[in-house]
Amino acid sequence: MTSIRTSTLTPALLALLLGTTSGAHAAETGTFFSAVEQYQDDNFKGCADTLGTMYQQGASFPDAGELLLVECTAAAGDHPAAMAYALALVEQDRLPVDDLLHKDRPGLNALRAEPSWQSLLARVDAAQKQRAAQMDEPLRTELLDREARDQAEQHAAIAEGGGEAFKRVAPLAQANADWLKSVIAEKGWPTRSKVGRDGAKAAWLLVQHADQDPAFQAEVLPLIEQAANDGEADRADVALLTDRVLVAQGKPQRYGSQFVRGDDGAMRLRPTEDMPGLDARRSAMDLPSLADYKAMLAETYGTPVR
Repeated sequence: MTSIRTSTLTPALLALLLGTTSGAHAAETGTFFSAVEQYQDDNFKGCADTLGTMYQQGASFPDAGELLLVECTAAAGDHPAAMAYALALVEQDRLPVDDLLHKDRPGLNALRAEPSWQSLLARVDAAQKQRAAQMDEPLRTELLDREARDQAEQHAAIAEGGGEAFKRVAPLAQANADWLKSVIAEKGWPTRSKVGRDGAKAAWLLVQHADQDPAFQAEVLPLIEQAANDGEADRADVALLTDRVLVAQGKPQRYGSQFVRGDDGAMRLRPTEDMPGLDARRSAMDLPSLADYKAMLAETYGTPVR
């Protein structure tokens, strides 16, 4: 059986962009994933109401999921509220600005046609400059460069069917891990405050792909757990790295993110603790249901997922 690097995915956004949710969340109300289904059903107001309530209650969103709050609110016709959300989220470094500016979605497109859009852009630019002045920009740039090289190699390996192709990525992953060790020793874990949301995500990804150095992954896990507790990292990142560490230690995984490909080509879930409670644990860590996740894997890898 061949190990599959499933954790390179961003499940919530993949569900939104590819439209691969299975309907397992249809009975749930007030969750991010129910909002995704509302959006896919063109129920923009329902989506906006669901996510707006989550935002007001201080609920956690999946990585970059706040963009859907802006999109649904704008698509529902409440452009002033969408503008206010966008500015507040940019100032909190909770919104991917490139997507806000360029992603082709009905709500975002409508916002960009508003006369007040230019004023919003000016305020977004000011917020970004202020935040950049407080960050370690050289470190952020290096993290993003290394992430880009890692992802190029990972995607090439996936295109070749994974398995043995991933071995070709090992030298790059080791070099990234060695570099990141020195960064952590000198400056501590690269949090959002230090390197921005994208830089912190890049640092996590370099650790997540350091399978050749499981001791390093285990050492970093408490750092990311603390960052998540401080609002400096995503809970989903903690879940995915936790599974990586547990599998490397020969233990059942906790959140069901790790799969293997069998001789028949199908992907199957690795041994997982407490299967009846799995979806509840996944939801608590901002992950989609196992059924939805399997659908995303099948779409991404082009293979059956059992």
